[in-house]
Amino acid sequence: MGREYPSFALVGVGAVVLRGDEVLLIRRGYPPGEGYWAVPGGVVEVGERLVDAAVRELEEETGLTGEVVGVIHIDEVIVKDDGNVKYHYVLIDFLIDNVEGELRPGGDATDVRFFRLDEALKAPNVSRTTKRLIKRIKELGVKVLEYPIRL
Repeated sequence: MGREYPSFALVGVGAVVLRGDEVLLIRRGYPPGEGYWAVPGGVVEVGERLVDAAVRELEEETGLTGEVVGVIHIDEVIVKDDGNVKYHYVLIDFLIDNVEGELRPGGDATDVRFFRLDEALKAPNVSRTTKRLIKRIKELGVKVLEYPIRL
């Protein structure tokens, strides 16, 4: 099964790296969202834990490594084409801390840099899901749900 016209939703993760009032974004090199700035991330591989996928995607797309703090945001993307679902992703964004390494684009990222939160909200080429995440951070602050959830 490919990513286009899936039979079921795909699970994606995002790696949210904050530095003061800045957020790390990558420019996507492939659809969906080609050319748009977004949080580093991608699809979870079969058998891969969510947190491992977030750390892997961060390293592949930015050259950075870090530690997962917890879930910071959950969202979804449903893109239709003539009434058919072309893309359907459930997105789980993780806050990443203790980040180190040399910042450089890699994987499907064509560029990578830190954006001021207000700058990213105003930019026309920042993805809608990334803008929703940033609005949530600005309105509620950084709220983290520990993962895995412990009762």
